[in-house]
Amino acid sequence: MLKIGQAGLIFMVVATVFAPGADALDLNGTDIHGFISQGWLKSDSNNYLADSEDGSFQFNEMGINFNRELTDRLHVGIQLFARDQGDIGNNDVVVDWAYGDYHWRDCAGIRAGLIRIAHGLYNETRDMDMLRNSILLPQSIYPENWRDAFSRLQGVGIYGEITPENAGSFSYLIQAGGIDVDNDGGVAKYLEGQLLFFDVKEFNIDIIYNGRLEWNTPVEGLRLGVTGFTIPEFDITLKSNVPLAPGMPAGIGATFDIDPFHGWVCAAEYTWENLTLSAEYMNLKIGGSIDNILPEFETTSEGYYLAAAWRFTDWFELGAYYSEYYPDKDDRDGKNFKDQGLDDYRAWLKDFALTARFDINEYWVAKLEGHVMDGAADLLPQDNPDGFDDRWFLFAAKVSFTF
Repeated sequence: MLKIGQAGLIFMVVATVFAPGADALDLNGTDIHGFISQGWLKSDSNNYLADSEDGSFQFNEMGINFNRELTDRLHVGIQLFARDQGDIGNNDVVVDWAYGDYHWRDCAGIRAGLIRIAHGLYNETRDMDMLRNSILLPQSIYPENWRDAFSRLQGVGIYGEITPENAGSFSYLIQAGGIDVDNDGGVAKYLEGQLLFFDVKEFNIDIIYNGRLEWNTPVEGLRLGVTGFTIPEFDITLKSNVPLAPGMPAGIGATFDIDPFHGWVCAAEYTWENLTLSAEYMNLKIGGSIDNILPEFETTSEGYYLAAAWRFTDWFELGAYYSEYYPDKDDRDGKNFKDQGLDDYRAWLKDFALTARFDINEYWVAKLEGHVMDGAADLLPQDNPDGFDDRWFLFAAKVSFTF
């Protein structure tokens, strides 16, 4: 992951915020857009994403992007981005995307560089809080702990749109490339919480294949889609943090060989006047082994949600969703956890969320959101050393500015 100094991005964002007017800037044919969001998290029990039990402002995003059309068919762009989520991100600035795009025909174009991964309906736009109703996307499909790993790939993709007569339109995307997973990021922290006796030292991923097929149906406002990915070769270098057995002191290296690792999401969205309805289902299969320490396993995770939002006025929108996530779809009741002497509610996370969105003007948006939670499947033991509670409440607030 390419990181740059924080001062440059902060200066550019602040400069544009206080520039005369707040419209997109144009610098000799280069369009400049940006955004900055600041949030706050508070839970009555269980630390989630940050030190939320005590209330945390370590929940923010900022970015600035530059786009330029070199010809009618060729354009280039880059976005610098930073976020903070507890001890993840820490406002380190990264190149979020940077690519050249050649639009040969409506039916075929090519894009190369650092490009967004297609996952569900909203992964490619999730950085921009103002584009959706909710503060937190449903964690059954868009887990924050995995966000960095599934944001972007460095490679090439082809895309296009086909419009058969009387059948709406079909858009497609096929891309492949490498992904750079931060050894200190959310995925590493999640795995260390699951493996307990190991620290993550390095991710070794050769290539990811990713695609999307979307149908904008003849029914106005209705779109259906499917996205998927597969990683053929994937291993993680580990180091033990405790003695594993007599003669095996702490610090011994091991390799977590992962095969298979692939998943897919099917999705639907319908908009009608002031109403937006959406639903998504995810299926994720992962298997592997750790040398002679952990025998070979294979697990299928499952998640889904239903969401609705209604815009009452130009300045107020109310939305809600219900989401369920199971890290092992064959252990929905948590029996495997109970057999290990652990809480059964670590086998699921059920989330009912309600969001109030206030559009102060075309540049400023404020949101208030409540989550009634059941389960602890997505919680990290490192953040909750005293254990988990099964039923808990999370409150989130966020203010965003965009230009």
